Amino acid sequence: MVHLFHDLPMGNDDFTQVNAIIEIPKDSYVKYEFDKELNTIMVDRIGKTPIAYNFNYGFIPQSHNEDDGDPLDVIVLSRFPFVPGCVVPCRVVGWLKMIDSGEYDYKVLAVADDKYYDHVQDIEDVHTKEKEDIYYFMQHYKDLHNKTIVLEGWDNKATAIEVLKDCKSQYKVKYNN
Repeated sequence: MVHLFHDLPMGNDDFTQVNAIIEIPKDSYVKYEFDKELNTIMVDRIGKTPIAYNFNYGFIPQSHNEDDGDPLDVIVLSRFPFVPGCVVPCRVVGWLKMIDSGEYDYKVLAVADDKYYDHVQDIEDVHTKEKEDIYYFMQHYKDLHNKTIVLEGWDNKATAIEVLKDCKSQYKVKYNN
């Protein structure tokens, strides 16, 4: 059996393309989370705020964020929701700098192979309103969970690639790979 976290490659060699394992589909109010031990997607909780995910959300295999101890998170832009557990090859376009309860919790921003997003190559190509909507969601989705979220803004593709390289190295150290 293929392990979604350990067996699938992160992406291509120059980190411009990544594989995203979808945990939460666009328009969901349910927070799903990948369980590395069981190699499956579990229901983590039903959201307490009346805000649905306005994007697909997941993680990048063979990555490790030393700050929060989890795989690197990825926001996947597409017009359509993807089912939890599917693998979506994506183009990296930027990242959101976020602190969740005092821990850095980076969010890579990527686009699926969706003609609507063909023009998006870097963060400045993402429509301002779409970035605002994502920002608003991330700022408020834990309001009723007594968690503190601090957003430090968007950064470009080049910086996102540096984060990916670092999280790939952290994965190799953590898992002796």
